[in-house]
Amino acid sequence: MLNPIKNIMVAIDPGPVGQMAFRQALRLASSMQAKLIAVSVTPRYEGNMHRWKIDDPEEFDQPFKNCLREVELYTTSLGKAVTAVHRRGEPAEEIVNLAEEEGTELLLLGYPQRSYVERMLLGRTTAKIIGLCPCDVLMVPENAEINFTRILVGVDGSPYSMAAGQRALELAASYGGEVHGLAVLDVPVDRSLLYGVLDEARHKNFTALQVLAGQGEKLEVPLITELREGSPYENIVKYSEEKKIDLIVLGSYGRAALHRFLIGSVVERVAALSTLPTLVVKQVETVPG
Repeated sequence: MLNPIKNIMVAIDPGPVGQMAFRQALRLASSMQAKLIAVSVTPRYEGNMHRWKIDDPEEFDQPFKNCLREVELYTTSLGKAVTAVHRRGEPAEEIVNLAEEEGTELLLLGYPQRSYVERMLLGRTTAKIIGLCPCDVLMVPENAEINFTRILVGVDGSPYSMAAGQRALELAASYGGEVHGLAVLDVPVDRSLLYGVLDEARHKNFTALQVLAGQGEKLEVPLITELREGSPYENIVKYSEEKKIDLIVLGSYGRAALHRFLIGSVVERVAALSTLPTLVVKQVETVPG
């Protein structure tokens, strides 16, 4: 990559979803020649262990330690390397703390297939990790494959969305893919009646697409841009289905408080509706004009 990722972390739990997430992370780390860290966190148990006939709290650790051993054995069989880390505590906090300690640039999270109603709100741990993590977060649904052939990025002219656009272009440049830049005009009805509001919104979104097109031209990345009107998350998901997109890239507002970041956000709703991997860009850099 133009700005290479050198350190990738994957959070895993016991079970098939954890193993799936790890294999996707290993494949990605190998292609990027990045260091790979696998972390599994035993949640802190505060109930009555005697009720469950558990004398040693470390018994709770075994499933989490075992899943780390499985990924170590699998990695060794392929002649690759992984750093396996086990921790105990509140999962989101431990994962975020380790990401900070290791200087992680990309964190991969797998999540199981769920019904539409179950997907309408991300799991509490996942939401907290995304809200507080210092690095980009790649969410991979169960049975999804990471692919950079067709990348969709949502842009709205904010520094965060433009940073997401730059990341999408870098990935496409590195893997020979194309980028689709989508801006969605979303103006409340009461404000749309005010003089100049719609024109100003169109100009802002059109300018953002022009900037993205200029960046794509410099990197020699095929770029398709489109401006639509309506709900941002609905349009992003609909566009991804129409154009057979492989990866959705979205910007976030940095390390915001959880209640400000995900509840009802575009990121949350896209993840709820889409079956595609979604990359949430957290690191805002200087984006070339």
